[in-house]
Amino acid sequence: MSVIAPESPVTAHDLQVFGEEVLTAFLLEQDLPATTQPDADAGWVHASIAVTGGWTGHITLEVSRAGADVLTRRMLLAEEISPEDVTDAVGELVNVLGGNVKGLLLEESALGLPQVHTYDEPAPRRAAVEVCHAELVWAGHPVDVRVWLDEQDDTTPGDNS
Repeated sequence: MSVIAPESPVTAHDLQVFGEEVLTAFLLEQDLPATTQPDADAGWVHASIAVTGGWTGHITLEVSRAGADVLTRRMLLAEEISPEDVTDAVGELVNVLGGNVKGLLLEESALGLPQVHTYDEPAPRRAAVEVCHAELVWAGHPVDVRVWLDEQDDTTPGDNS
């Protein structure tokens, strides 16, 4: 279920457009290697980037391991890649998507550094409300992008009530 948070001007349509533009710009679909359907048991690569300032949240990107490998090979124009290459490539994608989202925010904000992890199951979520979600497909691989509004603590620091 998606919840649209009124504090954010970012929409699912924005994410869809940004995601398609980023995947097309970085990873031109011409001359792609033939792909098979991703193996659901192969695990996932998760990336996130924090946005802080007048609006505090984060952007996440999830892609199958097979999809992350194809994305990395295409991005680097290389056949041989390392796990570090995959981390760098997926981190760069979430960084660019984060920059696009940040550009929509009305208040001044800053991006953190991308965090990339490989898991066999979905990554645990921080205390946040999903703002919007876009399910993309690139070269036959699912690429899931979400924007999250971090939940705020209503207590004052140091307040024990």
